[in-house]
Amino acid sequence: MPQLHRFILHPMTGKVFLYTLGSAYLIYLVAFAHFLFGFPSLPPVGVTIVEHQVSTNPEFEINYWTKANMRNAVNTDPQTTSTSGLARQSSNQSAGKAAQQQGQLPGKKDLSYPLSTVGRVFLTNASGQNLSCSGTAVVSSNHSVVDTAGHCLYWQGSWMHNVIFCPMYANGSTPYGCWAARDLEVPSDWIDAAPNDLHHDFGMFIVAPNSEGQLTNVVGGAGWAYNQPANATFYAYGYPAGYPFDGQTRQTCPGATGIAWQHGGGTVVSIPCNMTGGSSGGPWFIQIKGNWYLNGHNDFTSSMQRDHMFSPYYDDTWYELYSKAQQA
Repeated sequence: MPQLHRFILHPMTGKVFLYTLGSAYLIYLVAFAHFLFGFPSLPPVGVTIVEHQVSTNPEFEINYWTKANMRNAVNTDPQTTSTSGLARQSSNQSAGKAAQQQGQLPGKKDLSYPLSTVGRVFLTNASGQNLSCSGTAVVSSNHSVVDTAGHCLYWQGSWMHNVIFCPMYANGSTPYGCWAARDLEVPSDWIDAAPNDLHHDFGMFIVAPNSEGQLTNVVGGAGWAYNQPANATFYAYGYPAGYPFDGQTRQTCPGATGIAWQHGGGTVVSIPCNMTGGSSGGPWFIQIKGNWYLNGHNDFTSSMQRDHMFSPYYDDTWYELYSKAQQA
């Protein structure tokens, strides 16, 4: 157990101490005002978002993904096989002040929201291999943010390229086309994560407009929530491409209560779900007072809890990533 160190106040430092004490009191008052009046929470200490600007022309990225390249893209998902990397936690805990934001309805009135925001993500790794994940268009001030897993954007020391998002993908059809990434972002502790630590496997990318317009103005943007109880009822969606699935259609897992786990340096959540590789980044929705909110994503599986899918717990770090992404 860490020991408390005794600080001795020397006469020469008395004024400095009083000034510091006054400053601390001022900070306390500001924090109390944030709590009392519901102002946005202060950013967590030490959170840094790493940004990678895409230099490729968006048109080139879109044209790269022919139907053949899409069809032949393989899934990309890490899998936790260790039976000692997880420990059960209290399922109703939350890491900080809970918050949520309602979503943006689709500009196309005949679309089913929020499923209209779910799509397939295509990408190419540093070795030139074409891969697939899943993602969600999120309500944002720039109308252009896609939420996905961090490993779909940055993996094993390298950024992905040729990243595009195709909402409502089905059997090679993309009814409103695809949107090409212009900026990729992940938290710094995903860049520096220890092996088998996926608790902050967060990723977002910002897309350029296509011929239909800005992303969420067309298909809508999912509302979001973070620091919610981990024992919420989650509804998972994605495009699993590993057997017995082929990645060509959107799949879902029935609503199920989340289970909180200690994993790596933080918290993850699991639900019963049989989706496979390629579903990574696909949304977990929760419902609050009749409204749907993004509050997790398909991320990894574990031999310790078979037939379950795990998501990083959406906490203050997730919100900081989102805050930067929507301003990019």
